[in-house]
Amino acid sequence: MRKLRLIAVLVMLLCLITGCTASRRGLTVAGSTSVLLMADMLAEAYTRAGGSRVAVHGVGSTAGVQAVQSGVADVGMISRRLAPSESAQGMVEHIIAYDVLAVVVHPDNPLAGRSLSVAQLRQLYSGAATDWAQMGGRKGSVHLISRESGSGSKDAFQTVVGKTTLNAIVLNASGMITIAVDSDPNAIAYLSLGLARAAGLGILAVDGRQPEDPDYPLRRAFSFVTRGPATGEAAAFIRFARSRAGQQVITEEGLVPVRE
Repeated sequence: MRKLRLIAVLVMLLCLITGCTASRRGLTVAGSTSVLLMADMLAEAYTRAGGSRVAVHGVGSTAGVQAVQSGVADVGMISRRLAPSESAQGMVEHIIAYDVLAVVVHPDNPLAGRSLSVAQLRQLYSGAATDWAQMGGRKGSVHLISRESGSGSKDAFQTVVGKTTLNAIVLNASGMITIAVDSDPNAIAYLSLGLARAAGLGILAVDGRQPEDPDYPLRRAFSFVTRGPATGEAAAFIRFARSRAGQQVITEEGLVPVRE
């Protein structure tokens, strides 16, 4: 119930910003804060190439889908796959890029650059392990940071690692996570690899695999979402994102393009 209330509030706030209807002059894009930076860069490149103005808002994956369903946004952004219930309501996803979800710690954490197994991450995020010494690090309480319900990042992480303890600190934006981890030597969190690198955080390997490895376990799709097949300006923006020029922008953001 709290999850549904939070998502409803986010959609209402977006409604106030956009005037409660998708823009008739330009596009309104809303959704995942993990996809936000990529979408901003694509929007700027699209406008420079002659496309219309694109307004991008980070409100979370599920809130973005609901914004498209309600007509508040033209295009949604998700960092997870569509749920069967969303597809059944006519939502269509368009994969734009692939992202690596990095597990991050403070740069001064002795485990920075080393590897934890999925089983060890499960111990941490389930609350079974509460001290860094249990992971081979220096003694000190582990400060878990997670994303809010409805976050595509949380959905992707939990699909691999499992459920997160209720004792974890919940933050609802990737930018907040970078600040929190950078200021807390005992913190651990997860977020987009590009954002983690830009913030200079300590990045862990998982199961001995580096984030750049093709078989790294925490990899997910970044997608745009429309209500039914994309048409008009929304279709033009998505075509640009998947074009050679758009995929070059994606590569420069440190993401894996869908068009090789």
